Amino acid sequence: MLQLEEIHTYYGDSHILQGVSLEVGEGETVTLLGRNGVGKTTTIKSIIGFTPPRAGRILLRGEEITRQPSHYIAQQGVAIVPQGRAIFPTLSVRENITLAARNASKGGWTLERVLGAFPPLANRLRHKGGQLSGGEQQMLAIARALMTNPELLLLDEPSEGLAPLIVAEIKRIIAALREQGLSILLVEQNLTLALELADRVYVMNKGRIVFEGTPDSLRANQEVMQQYLGV
Repeated sequence: MLQLEEIHTYYGDSHILQGVSLEVGEGETVTLLGRNGVGKTTTIKSIIGFTPPRAGRILLRGEEITRQPSHYIAQQGVAIVPQGRAIFPTLSVRENITLAARNASKGGWTLERVLGAFPPLANRLRHKGGQLSGGEQQMLAIARALMTNPELLLLDEPSEGLAPLIVAEIKRIIAALREQGLSILLVEQNLTLALELADRVYVMNKGRIVFEGTPDSLRANQEVMQQYLGV
């Protein structure tokens, strides 16, 4: 589904991603782990086109999308739930959910299906996005992304700042999407959540991938866990 081949991404003169290679297979959930500031969010931004790499290649279903504009990448079936959620605070919940809706087909994501998956939003349709709790805003951000009917979902820190009960609900939602065969790249600081959801794991440090493997192989690698994840 997705391949990153030796990508190098900069902010001005700062060399953030230094030859990052990773892949997400069809229907696979892959997690990208690492301490704050190592380049995880930059990886997501590179994929979606917000911060295109200066070198290397990004392939989606075999087609190079490395320096394509973000709207083109989204039209090819990539959706993002950004860090911080980025909902529209002055729009209603209904408007936030439906503004990016497209590609609805039989069995696809519709407003009715989304509200069935996120029951708390069904009673808040007329409320402004800015009136929702943090957990409700995160559900809204995921619901908005699903309404584009993506084939690949990029999730950047979906559990950040949320209470444990809400984190458990976010985990349930992501697990259900995984079971439905959606390809997912998950950036997550919550190690327990990340490893329980992942088929494969990458660990990043200082703009480079320092580990790739299964969740079990990461759990067994105490050196990587201690040095790069502080566990």
